[in-house]
Amino acid sequence: MNAPRSYSGLSTLNHWITALVVIVMLVLGFVAAYAPDENTEGYIMGVHVALGFFVFWFVLWRVAYRIFEGFPPSQGHTRLESRAAFSVQSLILLALVLQVITGPLYIFTEGEAIDVFGWFSVSLPLESLSLLHEPAESVHIILGIYVLPILIGLHFLGAVRHYLSKRQETPADLS
Repeated sequence: MNAPRSYSGLSTLNHWITALVVIVMLVLGFVAAYAPDENTEGYIMGVHVALGFFVFWFVLWRVAYRIFEGFPPSQGHTRLESRAAFSVQSLILLALVLQVITGPLYIFTEGEAIDVFGWFSVSLPLESLSLLHEPAESVHIILGIYVLPILIGLHFLGAVRHYLSKRQETPADLS
């Protein structure tokens, strides 16, 4: 792992694409959970799952790239602030990896395939691991409903605090 002095342009792009797709996926999950009927829920979950196929690959790329590139050293922060920022960022990345693994896992352990917008289907014969279905589903839902929103909120508050206290030129510098 390298330790860059600041985030690269690619890291900034990865950050904002991740932010966008995670927000879209969380909104789809929340909307599906509160859908007025099963048809609406099924349609929204179909979009969530199909989009999740692409999110899976992007999140794995993004996390691998962050591990390879490393985190720039904190400058002008207290030790507590630096540790808090690193912890929240690391927990977000861990939660994202768990999300993109448990989502397909709980589909595959039920013997179902992932239909990607009707273009193609992805299937892994994991029905024999059906005992993992409920835990994978629970982890996926708990992370999506509680953990990720809290971590994203903490990350956002830290970014706002950093921006206001350091008077950064643009919010893009926060990634």
